Amino acid sequence: MEITVRNKKWEEDRFLNERKDVLSRWPTGKEVDFEEAVEYHKGLPDYKNFTRVMQKLHREGRTVIFPRGGTPILEQEIELNKALFEAGLPVIPLTPDSYCRLGQYAKAQQGLEASIKAGQPKLNGYPTVIHGVPNTRKVVENTEAALNQRLTNIGGIRLMAEIAFASGITAALVDPLLTFGWYEKKTTAAESIEEYQYIQRLIGYYAERGVTIANDTDGINANLQFPMSVDIASVIIVGMLGAEQGVKSVIPRISMFGHLAQDIAWARVLRKLMREYLDKFGYGDVIVPGLALDQVPLFPHPQDTGMSFGFLGYSATVAALAQGEIVYVRTIDEAAGIPSKEAHAVSYRAARFIFDVIRAQKIDLDIASIKTEERITELEVRAIMDRVLDLGDGDVAVGFEKGVQTGAIDCPLSSNVNLKSKVLGIRDNQGACRYLDFGNLPIPEEAREFHREKVAEREQAEGRKMDLNAVIQDFWAFSKGKIKGEPASRGYNRPRGGFS
Repeated sequence: MEITVRNKKWEEDRFLNERKDVLSRWPTGKEVDFEEAVEYHKGLPDYKNFTRVMQKLHREGRTVIFPRGGTPILEQEIELNKALFEAGLPVIPLTPDSYCRLGQYAKAQQGLEASIKAGQPKLNGYPTVIHGVPNTRKVVENTEAALNQRLTNIGGIRLMAEIAFASGITAALVDPLLTFGWYEKKTTAAESIEEYQYIQRLIGYYAERGVTIANDTDGINANLQFPMSVDIASVIIVGMLGAEQGVKSVIPRISMFGHLAQDIAWARVLRKLMREYLDKFGYGDVIVPGLALDQVPLFPHPQDTGMSFGFLGYSATVAALAQGEIVYVRTIDEAAGIPSKEAHAVSYRAARFIFDVIRAQKIDLDIASIKTEERITELEVRAIMDRVLDLGDGDVAVGFEKGVQTGAIDCPLSSNVNLKSKVLGIRDNQGACRYLDFGNLPIPEEAREFHREKVAEREQAEGRKMDLNAVIQDFWAFSKGKIKGEPASRGYNRPRGGFS
């Protein structure tokens, strides 16, 4: 298959020609007045600019919650944001519904109308395109925090970005590789990159006029318990793709998998290498205002309220120790259904306690286990980046697509058929994530031997082979209050409580 996408800034004529089509896809596109939007952005206070809020958090050495959230009815969206702000959140997402994300705007409009009639949500998010600029600007004006428009899937997000930015939203999740690996089934990485280049060029178009809109990057991510080296490389690549289109603010994100040393090491390596690669390839004017951490998306969340509080507390602690600026966490009742406003508030108060106590101590964990994880992860990330750049003759867009085709880019259990999913991860004896099957990843031999030794240590300790059954047991372990899975004969399925 010929790869036509390139990591090259779009010519203005191409961008403006495509923009005419984008703005014509739904009547609310006519509400977008770019020059007026630029002036509107310039009049916003600093506390409504996502980048400036992140910079302030960094200067002050603070960590805050960045949740999930979005509801279709305008008044309820404003009410939700007010509740989140009162719970102490200076950054708030605007999560859209699935129909708008896919460009099925007529269905989104029907869902909004049904929601208004019923007085309760009939869509799974805020339909930005249907509400248009005037309504979404009401959300901006009635929210005393910086807003971030989430943009996933292919089909509807270009117009969504136009309306969000014209409304005054100052950040967005703009990540082609997350969408490719998690939200699409047949779309290629190259097709996803090209879809998002439009949005990154739009952000760059605002930047050329003095308006900074942050590009939130998640990367391809990983399922099951899997080392984050591929994800870290992909987050860096998304940052480079955005920078080429003119993005001036990039916020990298890293997942947590429950092993303290490894989670902190991954965060440190990502922050370091994002800056290094941006500078190396000529994007020194792009700022990285902060780092985001995340409770990994595909992970069985504890349904027991006490354990859920524990999971939240662990995540907040890692974010504080890793000196991240924001952390995505689930509410204590999210595993059971749609969280209530009260659950949002109590969850975030619990996290704030940990931030205020632990982050304020400015603890620098300079310990051997973290250093070891940093060294191994950095070896792996650099090797993956080298392979991508080699495959693409220096072009990360081409190299990533070829990496997927050859298996040099891979992750387990992806929803996208283009990924080979020939790799597999497992916990070691201390609960850290290791490779059980490397597939065709370009992992250096030193790192491979390290992973093999760690897996062998667990096999010897437990007297069994680490196989697919062990992988599945590991997957469920964290939701049951354990760092790794155990066979049923050793009490894995025993009721909790008392001594065992």
